[in-house]
This record gives sequence, structure tokens and C-alpha cells, in this order.
Amino acid sequence: MSCGVCWPDQSINLQENGAFRLVRDPGHWGSANPIVLVLGVSKGNTQSNAFRREPFDAVAFKGIRHRLLSVLQSVGLLVEDDIGRFEQRFQADEKEYAFASAVRCSLTGMDPKKGSFSAESPKVVPAFKVGSAGHHFTSACVDRHIGQLPKATRLVVLLGNTDNYIKHISHLIGCSRGNLNKINEVAYEAGGVLFVHASHPSKGNGHFGAYIRGEGTPGEKMRRAREAVSSVQFG
Repeated sequence: MSCGVCWPDQSINLQENGAFRLVRDPGHWGSANPIVLVLGVSKGNTQSNAFRREPFDAVAFKGIRHRLLSVLQSVGLLVEDDIGRFEQRFQADEKEYAFASAVRCSLTGMDPKKGSFSAESPKVVPAFKVGSAGHHFTSACVDRHIGQLPKATRLVVLLGNTDNYIKHISHLIGCSRGNLNKINEVAYEAGGVLFVHASHPSKGNGHFGAYIRGEGTPGEKMRRAREAVSSVQFG
């Protein structure tokens, strides 16, 4: 995909603002007019590196697609897919599903302990907060790519269900699409589209197993997400 919202000078491929760095490598996989849009937070370092070196269809959620399928199936989506069928959904001829990130380019945040930029959620999510140095990047991307969704889209699955991420990105979505109607603690409707937060499939997510198994607080969030998804009319 091409996007110049944050890149008026197309000769520039990297920007830094405060503790945040943005690399110009926007991507979108699967259907151009999806019924269900699945969004990570931003491409991690694995995906960003693959973007430069590997076939495009192999980039999104590289190394964790099996975990992503488990998350989607836990909330009632793609329950009949095996990993082979799921892999095919990242290709341009897919009709129902699309995959990308809330920030289409690669956004990272400074890890002061390591002195380097990190794609870990705790370093990136603060960029979604109003007033942060990264807010220009995140708000611009939400306005362009979530504020203006394809006509067929009925459901957006946002991978990441921490309280801070839900709070900050839902605020941006509400500003872009109009008032939010809260469904439950992990789901809301805006502009006729349902947004549901699910567990992130990252290998660094310590709550992933409990979410999939339905245990404790992560399991309760999974059930709330599944309840919200079950209300969507896909026909």
C-alpha cells in the first residue's frame, strides 16, 4: 500500500519525535474490501526486517500466525481454518479478511534501559496517548485508515487488550468516527462498525496461554470479546 499522510517528503523514510521512531513501510494484507479487519499495534522488528528482505505476503505476523489463528478462533472467528487455509488469507485474492496494524508504518519507542528503540507494546502504546510525542503519528494513521474503513467492513479486531491501549486508541477512534457506544470492557461500536480488543499473539505476551484457555482475568476478557463478536451480522 502507499500512504503519504506522514510523509510529505517522499525522499524521507524515517522520522523521530521524542521517544518515538517511525519507519516508512506501510502494509496491508488480504482483502482490499474486508468484512473483518485484524489490526496489530504496529509491525514488530521481525516483521519490519522481513518487509525489506522477504516476499510481501510472508511479512504480516511472521512467526506468530499460528498464535494469531488461535486468538481469532478463541473469539469465534475462522473456527474451520487450519494453518494452511489461514496462510492463504494474507494473499491479495482473499475476499473476507484483511490484516495490518493500527499504525501501518513501523512505530517503535525508546527503551531507556537498552538505549535503543523497541517494538514492545509497553514502549509503543504510550504513543497513542493524547499529548505524547508520538500522538501525531498514531492519530494521523487512525484518521486515515480506521476513520475511513472499507464499505464491507463490519468488524475490526484490535490485537491488544490492556486497559491503557483500549483507553487511548478508543479515544482516537471516537474522535475520528464519532461517538463510541460501549458494548463491554473490550468492545465498542463506532460509525456502524464493531471494534473488539483481543489478546495480542506476540510471543512476549505472558497472558496469551490463559487467554486461549479461558483462565482468570485474561479468560474473562476472551469471553467478553467472543460475546461481542457473536453479535455481528456478517450476511
